[in-house]
Amino acid sequence: MTPHRFVAIPALVLCLLAAAPALAQSGTGNLYRVTTRTEMVGMPFQMPAQTVEVCGPKNQASEKMVPHDENCTVSDFRVSGNKSSYTMTCRGQNPMTAKGEFEQLGPDAYRGKMHMVGSSDGERIEMNMTFDGKKIRDCDYATESPEAQGKAMLARTCDDLLTQPDPAVYLQFAGPDAICTSHKKRYCDAMLARHVTPAYILGAGQNLAAAPAGMPSFWDAFAACGMSRQAALAKTCPAAGKARDYAFITEYCPDLLAKACNEADVARDAEFVVASCPAQAQAAAAKHCAGRDFTALRASPHAGFCSRYAAGSLQQRNRDGAQPAAPADETKPAEEPKKPTWRDRVRSARDLIGG
Repeated sequence: MTPHRFVAIPALVLCLLAAAPALAQSGTGNLYRVTTRTEMVGMPFQMPAQTVEVCGPKNQASEKMVPHDENCTVSDFRVSGNKSSYTMTCRGQNPMTAKGEFEQLGPDAYRGKMHMVGSSDGERIEMNMTFDGKKIRDCDYATESPEAQGKAMLARTCDDLLTQPDPAVYLQFAGPDAICTSHKKRYCDAMLARHVTPAYILGAGQNLAAAPAGMPSFWDAFAACGMSRQAALAKTCPAAGKARDYAFITEYCPDLLAKACNEADVARDAEFVVASCPAQAQAAAAKHCAGRDFTALRASPHAGFCSRYAAGSLQQRNRDGAQPAAPADETKPAEEPKKPTWRDRVRSARDLIGG
């Protein structure tokens, strides 16, 4: 059984302890100091006792006094004289059943026990708990009860997550096991406003390509907040076109690519033109690069474009003309290839661009 469910058991006991008949007090609750002892059946050692203070309501004549989550149900809650008993059943990944009882010992003290049986990964787990408590004073049940304090802690956690509304935490707000459902709208509004941008999607998309398959992604976060991939791109592609964000357009906006290629500046946007606009790149190479010697190319504002175009053409030629390597003649020492001079590289570039 997962630890968190058994960790929650003492809180269950402590709240039940407060379920003794209430005294006539001016406060809305009774504060008890409770000592709990836990035994794991089959374990060679005993867990140390724990003492905590817990605030319970004054009116406890209901099974609602037993705290439980949506996977647990309480049944057979019975009160007989100064004794109460109950049964709790929890379903889900780590099922558990518990039977407990407690006894009032005068106006300010009580004792009780609980037996729990559950399983975790197919392994049976059994626990016994005993407890005793003594009233300290009145308390404000609305703010001091375990339930109220748990809700306050959860609210603080959700508020902290909202300070950085990252898509990575969307399951806490919008997933099937979300703990911050009351904060979902605030999270979604802030997260979508901050992250549905060309810059974020481009960077996150590159990281996603290296992530293990099946991992939740920012696209899942967008969808959980009501924005599909298509809707996100319908918003970001026009922004990318206006900003001339050619990397984003190439990756996500194929309908804008032709227009972007026609509007791109060959000298300024050389990398984009060479990589994504073959027709424009070829025409620009013929116009700005062909027939120019090394000195002329160096002085040209299109030198960067010509260099990138030549390198890309050379790589393509090597890919197209690649042949399987012939078996090496082990009887002859391998000859070290001759390094080309700078004049050789210039001639090669001129040949590739039609010079």
